[in-house]
Amino acid sequence: MDLNELNKSQRKAVTYQDGSVFVIAGAGTGKTKTLTMRIAYLISVGYEPEKILAVTFTNKAAREMKERAIKLVGKKAEKVAIQTFHSFALSFLKKHINLLSSNLNRNFVIIDEDDGKKIIKDFLKQNNLTIDRNNFRYYKEIISKFKTRQVKFIDDEDLIVFEYYQKYLKNNNLLDFDDLIIYTEQILKDNIEIRERYHDFFNNILVDEFQDTDLIQYNIIFLMSNKHTNVFVVGDPDQTIYSFRGSNYNNNINFLRDFSAEKIVLDQNYRSVNNILKSANRIISHNSNRPAIKDLKSNLGEGEKISYKVFYNSDDEAKWIANEINILKKSNIKPRNIAILYRNNYISRIFEDTLINNGITYTVYGGVSFYQRKEIKDILSYIRVILDTTKNYYLKRIINVPRRGIGLLTIEKLEKISEKNNISLFDSINHFEQKGEIKNKVIKFKKLIEDLRNNINDHETIVDFLKNLIEKTNYIESLKNDKDPYSDDRIQNINELKPIFMRADKLYEGSIENKLQKLIDQISLSTTLDNERKQENSIILSTIHQVKGLEFEAVFMVAMERGIFPRDEESHELDEERRVCYVGITRAKKHLYLTYSQQRFVFGQLKYQTASKFINETKVIDQKNDENILTGDKVIHGEFGEGIVISNSNGILTIAFKFPHKIKKFESNSAFIKKKKLVN
Repeated sequence: MDLNELNKSQRKAVTYQDGSVFVIAGAGTGKTKTLTMRIAYLISVGYEPEKILAVTFTNKAAREMKERAIKLVGKKAEKVAIQTFHSFALSFLKKHINLLSSNLNRNFVIIDEDDGKKIIKDFLKQNNLTIDRNNFRYYKEIISKFKTRQVKFIDDEDLIVFEYYQKYLKNNNLLDFDDLIIYTEQILKDNIEIRERYHDFFNNILVDEFQDTDLIQYNIIFLMSNKHTNVFVVGDPDQTIYSFRGSNYNNNINFLRDFSAEKIVLDQNYRSVNNILKSANRIISHNSNRPAIKDLKSNLGEGEKISYKVFYNSDDEAKWIANEINILKKSNIKPRNIAILYRNNYISRIFEDTLINNGITYTVYGGVSFYQRKEIKDILSYIRVILDTTKNYYLKRIINVPRRGIGLLTIEKLEKISEKNNISLFDSINHFEQKGEIKNKVIKFKKLIEDLRNNINDHETIVDFLKNLIEKTNYIESLKNDKDPYSDDRIQNINELKPIFMRADKLYEGSIENKLQKLIDQISLSTTLDNERKQENSIILSTIHQVKGLEFEAVFMVAMERGIFPRDEESHELDEERRVCYVGITRAKKHLYLTYSQQRFVFGQLKYQTASKFINETKVIDQKNDENILTGDKVIHGEFGEGIVISNSNGILTIAFKFPHKIKKFESNSAFIKKKKLVN
C-alpha cells in the first residue's frame, strides 16, 4: 500500500493511533478509500486481521471494502470481519441467543417482510378483523418503529397485534431483521462476561456511513468497545437525511463526547467543480449544532456558475429542462449522467409527461413511474371499464377496489359464467344466480359503473368527470380510512391526475367520452414506451433521498419552492431538509440547475409559488439583492426582462413586466431581481 496516494487529511486519518477518531468526510472526499486504507494500514503495522471488525449498511459496500483491502495487503485481509450490521448480529446471536430468557435458541430462523405480513394476516383473519394488504404494511411498519424505539407509544389495537406478533415469533423460534439488532444490544447490555469477551477480542472497530446509524446500532458500538478499543467511524453529519428510517443525528455529536474521539475533517473533494461546492458550503452553513465545519474544495477548477431559473408555470419549467437536456446530450454527456431531482415523488409527473412528449427516455430511479403507481392504475382502470365494459382485465382489478366484499370466489364464478355464455365479466353479473348479500354487492357495483357511463357526457369537462368518479367510487375516502402509511402519498398522486385531465380538456376535441378515450390512448402509449426503456440510455428521475451516494455530470433540482422544499420553513425538521438539499447539490459534478415555478398544481390545486429559501441560501452573498428597491424603480429579471416595481411591502416585491409576463411577485431580497442602473 502506498500512503502517498492519500492527501494530508486522509493520511492523518489512516495512520491515527491515539484512540478513537471521527473522520468527518464531506461528499466526494474519498470516504471509502480512506476506510479501506485504514484497514490495510492496521494489518501492515501488525494488528491481527481477525481482531479487526468493520461494519457498514449494505452487502455491496461490505464486498467492495473487502475486495479493496485484499488488493492492498493480500489474503491476510480475508480474515477481517467486514460485515453489515445485520450480518454481524446474525453471527453474534448464533453464538449467544440462548442467553435470552425466552424460547429462542441457536436454531432460530430469520423471516422476511412477506413472512411477517403473513403472520399479521393470519392473526387478523382469526379475529375477524379487516384484511387488506395495506393493513399488513401498516402493522409491520408500526411494529418495527415501536421495537426500534422510533416511536414510544402505540394505540391499544396496534399493541394487541404487536404482542401477538412478538409472541408468535418467540414461540416458533423466529426472528425478524429488527430482532437481530435488538437482541444483540440486549445481550451485550445484560451480560458483562460477553461484553468483556468482545472487548478483549476486537481491538479495532470501524464503522462506515456512521451518520446513518440509529440509536440501537450506536449502543452496540458503544457496548462492544472500551478504553483499549480503537473505534474509527467515517461519515458526514451534513448528509444525515434518513431520520424517517431511524438514523439519529445526535449520534454524530455524542460519539465525540462518549469516545473522547479525535475529529479529522476530509474536505478535499474529487467529484465537483468549485462553483458547485461553494453553493453546497453556503447552504449547509445555515445549519446549527454541526459537529464540524467543512469547506469543500476541489482541484477541478471553478467550472460553470450555478444556473438559477424561474418559470411562469411548471409546464414551462419542464419544457425548458427537456430542451436543456437535449443540449447537454449533444455535448456528449450520456443520458445516464443527467438527473432531475425533486423532494417528493408526486413532482415527477409533469417531467415524465414532458420527457415522453419530447422523445427523451428516462428511468424513475428507486421508485415507480407515475402511471405505474397502484392508485393511478386503479383510477385509469375504472375509466377504461366505463368506456368499454368488455375490458375484463381492468374490471377484475377494480371490482373490489375499494373493498366491497367481492372476493376471489365470486370473481371465479363470474368468470365461469363469462366463459360458458361467451360474454364479458360485466354482463355475466346479470346471470349471477347466487342470492343474498353477495348478489347485492355485485349488482351494486354494476349499477355504479352503469351510472358513471350513462352520465359521462353530462359533465362540462373531463376534470368534472374525474372528480365525480373519485367521489362516487369512494376511493379517496377509503384511503383516508385505511391503515396505510402511504395513504397521504396516494391521495396526492390521485390529485396530480387533475392537471393532466385539465390539459387534455384543452388539447382534445369532441365529447367528454371522446376526450377521455383519446387521453387514455395517449397514456397507454406512453406507459408502453416507458416499459421498453433501458436505464443505460435513460436520464434519471428521482427523489434526492434515492440518489444519495450517486453522482451525475448534470443535475436539475426542480420545484425549489416554499411549501414543497422545504415544506415548512418553521418546522423543527428544517435542518434535515437543508441537509437533503445539500445532498442534492453535491450529486452534481459539472452542471447544476436550480429551478422553480410561480404557478404549479399541488395536489390537484393551482398554487401561486415563491422561491424556496434554499435558493437564496446557495447564492454568493454579493449576488443577493441588498439594494433599496422602491416603488417606481426599474428592475431587470433574467427570465422576464425589464419591469417596473408597483410596490415593495412586507418583504414582497410586486413588479409589472412587459407582455406576456404581466404582474409577478418576488421576495424583496430575491437574487433574481436587479435594480436597473441609470446611465448618465
